[in-house]
Amino acid sequence: MNETPRGTPSSGLAAAIILACMALWTVLPTLLLSAPHGDNVEQLNWSHAVQWGYSKHPPLPTWLLCGAIEIFGRTAMLTYALAMTCVGLALAAVWLCARELMEREVALAALLFSSANYYLMGRGSFLNHNTVMLPFIAISAWAVIRIVRGASWRVWLLLGLVQALGLLTKYQMCVTILASALALLVAGVHRRPGFAKNLALATAATLMPLIPHGLWLASHQFSSFEYAGHSLLAALGAAERLRAVSGFFFQQVGRLAPAIAAFLLFLAFKWLMPHRAAHAIVEPEAEAGEEAAAVARALAMLALAPLATIVLIGLALGVALQNHWGTASTLLLPLWLCFLGRKRLTWTFGPAAAAVATVHVAAATWNLAAWAYHPGPHHLFAARPLASLVQAYWAQYHEGNVPVLLGPDWEAGSISLYLPGQPAVVPDGILALAPWVDPNRFRACGGVIIGRPGVPLEAQIAGVDATALGDREILSSRNDLGRVSTIQVATLSPSADSPGPTQLDCH
Repeated sequence: MNETPRGTPSSGLAAAIILACMALWTVLPTLLLSAPHGDNVEQLNWSHAVQWGYSKHPPLPTWLLCGAIEIFGRTAMLTYALAMTCVGLALAAVWLCARELMEREVALAALLFSSANYYLMGRGSFLNHNTVMLPFIAISAWAVIRIVRGASWRVWLLLGLVQALGLLTKYQMCVTILASALALLVAGVHRRPGFAKNLALATAATLMPLIPHGLWLASHQFSSFEYAGHSLLAALGAAERLRAVSGFFFQQVGRLAPAIAAFLLFLAFKWLMPHRAAHAIVEPEAEAGEEAAAVARALAMLALAPLATIVLIGLALGVALQNHWGTASTLLLPLWLCFLGRKRLTWTFGPAAAAVATVHVAAATWNLAAWAYHPGPHHLFAARPLASLVQAYWAQYHEGNVPVLLGPDWEAGSISLYLPGQPAVVPDGILALAPWVDPNRFRACGGVIIGRPGVPLEAQIAGVDATALGDREILSSRNDLGRVSTIQVATLSPSADSPGPTQLDCH
């Protein structure tokens, strides 16, 4: 199609849409949550060190957070903003795809409806590997579309690098790589001159950046593979497979419900608003014939193959499907549906913008209602005032700041965020899960054990000898809305064979 020059009003309008979405879904959790999402806390706990891998996942999301912390400091809001930055980059890449495929009005509508995917709205502030993977999926789709339309080796190189970054984010990127390969295949790219050379270039660009992570995996007993294996090797029976696949499918419909609602509202607003002459959608000559058909086949494969692949492996292999796998698998569906309807409907920006804005406001209102009437743990947990109590508790027995926290990673990590010095967290007291904590310092300085109420502390810290616990107390505080949070605490005594705090800096 005809190119849209940089700086045109449509590009500015697309940027404004993306920035508005980022701002809304960054500010809302900042105002409503008294403790960050569990995924965000996990990343904060890991961000005490830059490594080539972590116990559950590849390293790129944690690297990004480490870099952001160096610039902005360690805060809950930073995690929401970083997650929504990934969402914004994904939407920007979706916009680039749309401008490759459709006229201005339809492209703007595709961007708007894509933003109404609930994975990018209410869950967009979750700083996890699914969210960080989104821009790599969208950029790889743009690269595939450009390759189908005859782009040079440079775009093949970009595709390989983006695939590598996606794999360094989450291994689920393999599903996207499969979808990209199928898209190129159905578009007939393999029959073009130079295909083998370009494929080799993209393959090398994908594999070479993974070598350090592969070496890390080999030296850490492939721990992140073991985590993924809990779902992949579930070996569900026939009935369980059907239930798992059905549950997964309907969960994805639910996540896309805001986009579906936005489209229905768009049709209603078009009917209610005063009639205006619609922009005529004309297929340019450059898109006519075989190239247009190849692009259409490629886009369909990019949009549908990820979700179909997950459903098929659930049915065929008995994999325990995880609902959050749909974050990446549903990203391109609104774009594809708008592409299908680009010549069947008259597209005007006003009704589409009004419909999507209504859905975003409704989703924000839903979040406000949940906060006020049916709050979750992240609304209730009084992390900041509890951190003050924990520091005061430590000060009764030791000088300086709390050197390390042990206990359930979400509670301990949330409290650490508001403690002086923001100490590292040892999940469940297992040092292997926090290799950045110096064992000698750990034994010499001790720390504070955090526990949930109603469960013996010994049962919550499998990696610590119960005889080392001392000075136990129950701490309670209220968040800004007066909701009470209670934790158990105990000091962890220094080990008898440790070098001693005088030989190590415990503050």
